[in-house]
Amino acid sequence: MSHVPTFTVRSQAELLGLVPYLLGYHPEQSLVALFLNADSTVAVAARVDLAAPMAQVVDAFRDVADRTAAQTLVLVGYGNRDVAPTVTAAGDALAARLTVSQTLLVTNDRFFCLDCPCNATEGVSFDAKATTTAAQSTVEGLVALPSRDALLALTDPDPAQQAAVATAIAALPPASVGPTALRALLDQARNGHRLTVEQAARLAILLTDQQNRDTVRRATSGAMWERNLWLDLTRRTPDEYVTAPAGLAAWCAWQLGDETLALAAARRALTVDPQDRISRIVALAASRHIPARDLAFLGARDFDAARAE
Repeated sequence: MSHVPTFTVRSQAELLGLVPYLLGYHPEQSLVALFLNADSTVAVAARVDLAAPMAQVVDAFRDVADRTAAQTLVLVGYGNRDVAPTVTAAGDALAARLTVSQTLLVTNDRFFCLDCPCNATEGVSFDAKATTTAAQSTVEGLVALPSRDALLALTDPDPAQQAAVATAIAALPPASVGPTALRALLDQARNGHRLTVEQAARLAILLTDQQNRDTVRRATSGAMWERNLWLDLTRRTPDEYVTAPAGLAAWCAWQLGDETLALAAARRALTVDPQDRISRIVALAASRHIPARDLAFLGARDFDAARAE
């Protein structure tokens, strides 16, 4: 399992500075719920569209609370000042089912307390990137991309690279993809080297073997080099070979707690092979906000559901 950093949050600004790193991107037109443990550490962050029906918002966040056993939540809306009534209404609706400690609105470089007296008229000026939690997140290797679209684009195919790798696959002699090649290729990536076109082709072929794929998945720890490798191959690998690297990218992103990216990578894999078991499991777990550390929550019935959905 991956290392999940513990953040000490001393102010609302520091809490808000942490949000983009928990999601993997800077949210817009969003409702974000930060679920807190009994010791006030953040258990998980979940997001829904600001325009989602209120019943959907309540159901989504209530399901997360049930699965994380979180004691309370902080609700944060992201949008213009005129969405404040929507955020307040969401907070009120959630408070009927859950303990909502604060309801905040972030608009550009200011935040507003919608349920407590913290200069609610003028808001509080802050720079999310300058907070100590943002600095700690960066040190921990967490990334906050400019937008959700930028995050999702990490799994998009690169047609030029796909064509190059396809040509290299066709030219590979059989002896070049023997069992000893897998470790060497992973060592290249672990040492910070991007795989060449020929190396990417070899790894794509190696991962068509289910035993190799299982070996790599079991060894996946959620390290950033693994994330970078599998995302890179998800973009570069021809569609007929992409299920394995995209599935591993999904598995790794889930290990890192990046549910949005995990879902995007899993869906990329499933567009080619709708029966890919690991991608189904990750998609199911990430959509239900089940963290990788709680893999035990995925019991036999959930595995069956992953196969059937």
